[in-house]
Amino acid sequence: MKQKILIVEDEPEIVTLITNRIDGSLYEVTVAHEGNAGLTYIRNNQYDLVLLDIMLPSVDGFMLCNEVRKNHKDTLIVIISALDIEEKKIEAYRLGADDYIPKPFSPKLLALKIDTLLKRRFEMTYADTSAYGILKYHKALKRFYIENRELSLTLSEFTILETLFLAKKRVFSKGELSQILYDEGVGSIDEKGIATHIYTLRKKIARYSEQEVIKTVRGIGYTLHG
Repeated sequence: MKQKILIVEDEPEIVTLITNRIDGSLYEVTVAHEGNAGLTYIRNNQYDLVLLDIMLPSVDGFMLCNEVRKNHKDTLIVIISALDIEEKKIEAYRLGADDYIPKPFSPKLLALKIDTLLKRRFEMTYADTSAYGILKYHKALKRFYIENRELSLTLSEFTILETLFLAKKRVFSKGELSQILYDEGVGSIDEKGIATHIYTLRKKIARYSEQEVIKTVRGIGYTLHG
């Protein structure tokens, strides 16, 4: 899945300089040419990195920077501005910017900085992640991913998948999984309910991959397919 970048810049030539250097095979780029459009994008979407000019029509870059940081704590913010003034840089960092690049700038160096920042962000995000087959598990966040896309799971679905993941080669019967859910305080779910949960889990996984993740061992129960 491509990482998402938002560029908010009112000078078309600057936008062209930046987009020509960004690798379209790695990043999905959205452009807003004035502040209000940028504000709408920020409020309705999640971006991995936002590039902001300060002097923009309708809403300035500082207001947008504040809006990004207020709503999306993990989004990287890079200010690109002709205002090469210490007070402006201090204000940008105070609002949560990760970097401040004065104009004129080198498009090549900017592209390398984007690559470096996003690579580091990805590594930090998934530093506590373990994998088995196509499935990734983030222990601290208690989340599962396939192709770096999070699986949206109920508590009981998560508990079943976590149980299978943490004992990868063991086969669990429906009765054992039912007892684990009860012991974990998730609820009282009978064996028929376990079968329904496995079916739902498989449907959710199939949204992102055709590869089998949960394997049925006939007459015994379920395990993970490595």
